[in-house]
Amino acid sequence: MDPLTALLQELIRIPSVNGAENEAGMAQRVQQAAAELGLPATLHARQPDRPNVLVRAGSGPPRFLFVAHLDTVAVGDPASWRHPPLAGEVAEGRIWGRGACDNKAGIVCGLHALARLRDLAPPGQGSFLLAGVADEESGASSPLGVRHLLDQGLIAGEGAIYTYPGRVVTIGHRGLLRFRLTVHGQSVHTGSVEWAQGQAGANAVTALAEILWRLEQEEWPPGLHPAFPDLRLTVTPGTVIQGGTFESMVPDRAEALVDARLMPGQAGELVLERTQALVDRVLSRRNAGREVRLRAEITVKNDLPAAHIPPRHPLALACVEATRRVTGETPPVAGCGPSNEGYMLIQAGIPTIAGFGPVGGNAHAPDEWVAVESLAETVAIYVEAVRLYCGL
Repeated sequence: MDPLTALLQELIRIPSVNGAENEAGMAQRVQQAAAELGLPATLHARQPDRPNVLVRAGSGPPRFLFVAHLDTVAVGDPASWRHPPLAGEVAEGRIWGRGACDNKAGIVCGLHALARLRDLAPPGQGSFLLAGVADEESGASSPLGVRHLLDQGLIAGEGAIYTYPGRVVTIGHRGLLRFRLTVHGQSVHTGSVEWAQGQAGANAVTALAEILWRLEQEEWPPGLHPAFPDLRLTVTPGTVIQGGTFESMVPDRAEALVDARLMPGQAGELVLERTQALVDRVLSRRNAGREVRLRAEITVKNDLPAAHIPPRHPLALACVEATRRVTGETPPVAGCGPSNEGYMLIQAGIPTIAGFGPVGGNAHAPDEWVAVESLAETVAIYVEAVRLYCGL
C-alpha cells in the first residue's frame, strides 16, 4: 500500500471528534510521521491537552504555509454508514471514514508536499510549514488553533493553502454569525385551572417556534458578490433546539441556535438588529394583557467576517496553472459558502486559498470519503503551485 493511503488510514482510526476527544493523539502521530520523513515537528498548545503540530521543511524565513485541522465532527448514527466510520477502509478506489476528506487527507498531502519542497529552496533561503491545528470544528473562531499560532508568531508566509478537499481554487469564504436565541416563560401544571383560565404560565416553546418561523420568512438583502457566484446571505433558524422540562409542565425555557452566512461587506449587526426587532414584535403581541410575561435574549456564539483575495491573485493563478500542468484540467476559481479559518490568515496579511486539495465528498455526513489517486496528485499540485508562486 502506498504511504499516503496508509498514513491517512491511521489518522482516520484516531478519534478526534470536537467536544468528545482532544487532538493530542492526532498531533503526536503527525509529529511521528514528519520525523519518518526527516522533517522536524513541534507541538504548540494554548491548552495543554489540545496541541497544534507545526512541521517545517527547509531553513530560513517562512515562504509558504499549509494549514489543516486535526479535529472532526461527530460520526452520528454508525448504522447510517456503509463503511465503518473509524476504520479507514479502502474500497471502490476511495478511503472511507470520518475525517477522510475533512481534513485528514489534507494533513497527509501537506506533509508529503513539504518533504518534496525541502530540496527546492537553497539552504537558508526559505522554509515551508504545515500547521495541523486544533478546534476548527467548533466554529472556525477558536483561540486554540490558528489564532494561537498567529498570536505567538509561529506561522507566517508569502502565501497559504488551507488543505480542504476539492479542486475549486477557493479564494475566500462567507462570514459566519451564529447566535443563541433563548426565550423564558413560566411553568405551571398543564392540567391546572390557572393554565386553563390564562391566569398563570407562559409557553416559551411556542413563542420561540413563532420567532423561528418568522425568521425563516424574513427577506434578507442578498449581498451578491462576483467572487461568490450562486451564493447570498442565508439565515437558518433553529439548527439546534432545546426546550421544556417535563411532559405535564408548560415549558418555561426554550433555546435555539441560528446560523447566518454573511457575504463580503455584510456585518453581523445587520442580522442581529433585525432579529431583535422581530423578537420584540412577537413578544409584545404575546405579552399583551398578560401578567406573566415572556422575555428573550440573544447571545452571540460565533461572529467571523467574510474574507477573500482577488480571483486573479498570483497565488490563485499559480494553483490554476499547477492543476492544469498536473491533471490537464483547468479548475474554477470562486469563494465558498462554508466559513473557515482562512479569514484569520488573510487578516494577518497572508494571501490564502481557503480551500483546495484532494478529491472527496460527504464531509459532515455519513460515508465521508477521499479518492485514493487524488492524494499523490494533490501532492504534485501543491509542490508545483508553491514552486510557481514562490519562484523556486
